[in-house]
Amino acid sequence: MADFVVTEAFGGPGEEGERRVFEAVKAAYAGEDVLGFWRYPLVTRETVREPDILIADPELGLVVIEVKSLPLDMIAGVSGYRWDLARPYYGKAHLNPYEQARRQAQLLGELAVRRGDLAQLATRALVALPLITREAWDGRFGHLLSDVPMLFADELTPARLRAALERTPPVRYGQPLDDAAWAALRSALGTSGNVPKRVIRPPAPAATPAPVRRADLVTRSARHLHAFDLQQELIAKTIPPGPQRIRGIAGSGKTVLLAQKAATMHLRHPDWNVALVFFSRSLYDQIRAQVDHWLRQASGGEQSLQTAGHRLRILHAWGSRDQPGFYRTLASQVGVTPLTVDRTPPGSPTSKLLFACRALLLDAQLTQRSLQVFDAVLIDEGQDLVHEEAALNFEEKQAFYWMAYQSLRPVARDALLDTGEPEARRLIWAYDEAQSLDTLTIPNTRELFGDQGAAIFGPGVSYRGGIRKSEVMNRCYRTPGPVLLAAHALGMGLLREGGMLAGLTNRADWQSIGYDVEGQFRSGSEVTLTRSPENSPNPLPGFTDEPLVTFDSYPTRRAELLALIDRVQADLGPHGLHPSRQVLIVVPGLDWEPYTLQEDVFKALRSVNVSVYLPGNKDVNVPRQKWPDTDPNGFWRDGAVTVSPVMQAKGNEADVVYVVGVDRVAAREDVIRLRNQLFVGISRSRGWVHLSGCGMDGTPLADEIRRVLASGPELRFTYRQPRRQLDDVRN
Repeated sequence: MADFVVTEAFGGPGEEGERRVFEAVKAAYAGEDVLGFWRYPLVTRETVREPDILIADPELGLVVIEVKSLPLDMIAGVSGYRWDLARPYYGKAHLNPYEQARRQAQLLGELAVRRGDLAQLATRALVALPLITREAWDGRFGHLLSDVPMLFADELTPARLRAALERTPPVRYGQPLDDAAWAALRSALGTSGNVPKRVIRPPAPAATPAPVRRADLVTRSARHLHAFDLQQELIAKTIPPGPQRIRGIAGSGKTVLLAQKAATMHLRHPDWNVALVFFSRSLYDQIRAQVDHWLRQASGGEQSLQTAGHRLRILHAWGSRDQPGFYRTLASQVGVTPLTVDRTPPGSPTSKLLFACRALLLDAQLTQRSLQVFDAVLIDEGQDLVHEEAALNFEEKQAFYWMAYQSLRPVARDALLDTGEPEARRLIWAYDEAQSLDTLTIPNTRELFGDQGAAIFGPGVSYRGGIRKSEVMNRCYRTPGPVLLAAHALGMGLLREGGMLAGLTNRADWQSIGYDVEGQFRSGSEVTLTRSPENSPNPLPGFTDEPLVTFDSYPTRRAELLALIDRVQADLGPHGLHPSRQVLIVVPGLDWEPYTLQEDVFKALRSVNVSVYLPGNKDVNVPRQKWPDTDPNGFWRDGAVTVSPVMQAKGNEADVVYVVGVDRVAAREDVIRLRNQLFVGISRSRGWVHLSGCGMDGTPLADEIRRVLASGPELRFTYRQPRRQLDDVRN
């Protein structure tokens, strides 16, 4: 199956010719197993080179096509590889297109050898002239001997194009690729094998022979969990000429993808001001490390987040006095004193931020000062930056998103060609509405921008060249299939006696997030959901017969905490797990409820000398600290088990997750925000999840949990119209 990636939309002088050649390549390889790129980002120590067209073919190897959209009268003379021009072309009096393509082919061959150990890979280079026929060329220059392999306008048919490629002599000689080598080449050109691998500290050897330990299963599973698929590769490498929405299920790699996308933008456009914005401060270190990794990986270690400086900024949505944030940066741009948390009305963290954003937009409107600072803004955790309270909107638009949109400079007109949009700005946001903990609003374009949503996105589902305006990521790399199935079932209430509370209401949308579906979505009809291994590639379910999701109800909180102590000690002892980043305890609840239970869990674990870290603290093994003894970005500490409210746990993950105090959800089991907390807590897991509560026996939620866990790999439920629909609506 041929796969073709357009990394930036067609537009600008000369690119119409590139489009014609790329479309001809696609037609020539239709239905075959090849990989093609328009403007593959090839980063060297000196610069970013972009082969106009790159083809990876298992028979021919790598083929670089340099496209020159020149009319014949522009070329005054040809001498070997050098072309003298009758008039300047982008300020140049002569060109050496074959040498340019040859050098790119050579560098790509070296890259493939370095990344994929492909010593036998062949590479080729040729020059395409989509405005000149072979007859016209020969009529003018046929008397000259030239070693330049050429592709002319009258050779852009499938048969003639393939013949031209096959007769092109190699720059680097090699052999046709077998299946293993072909897979290695695709991996070398993409992110597979380059995604940062988890650092798994070797577990301590077992004192005596014992059943398979969780630590050993984790190590075995981690070897399989660092590859991206082609869809992620395409999204990460493409730069849309306008807004783009990325909807992804939990664990699909949205944060990693946005980090790579931000790095790609900076490397290809180092003069752009790019911001990567997120909601949870506990993600600061993770996102910075990801962006730095991709910059170094793509540049051979020559560029980093430090060298990018102010051109590529990682910004918390709000910011603080000691750490710049997105809102505070824009407040400085407008020249107003930024609001602080204590100067906003009571409410959730999201509502306080949106109040400040709305106030800033009003200030900018009143003073007629522009917010435009950035050329691209990428937003992670987009579901946490919206609110359903109308008073927080700005002119019927979500205040944060409108502020972000206004912070962008319009894309240059030549990048849009004739797409019809009056203007476009590169606002890219990723979200999973099932992980929203503060609102039931879904960040689609109509909800974000009101009636202007359709105009902002423009007509059609793709930009010219094929970059999609909206993407859905359906493959979950983090959470094993059975765990994700349980998370969706309990988060949406699919097996709830009173009917589902939230969810998707049609087959296409369930399939788009990776489920196979049987049945009809008609009230009273039975629907069956299954999740294929392809869309949940975490291999842990195949390594153990142990159930990955378990549940217990205890008569008292004390009994629940004593059982938790036993389980955690087993994880850290016989099972060989490390406390930090491998074991996580989350507590649900609204308002200040989680903090009281967090304190109880802290005291219980400390009573048996298990080290504990509370997110936001500066130190380990102390109750909640107050400023200045705080670390707002902190979530993990070496040697300590983290105990966290669900809100602070978002974006983080562990091999074993304990959701303690589920009775808090059972007491108000029809509250969708609490159901979302249950989903977020469960989906933090890379392996096992244990749900527990006290006094839950006989409650509807306890019975529902047991039905979900007994359902196995197939989840059958009776469809009823949910209170909250999560269907994929673009506008």
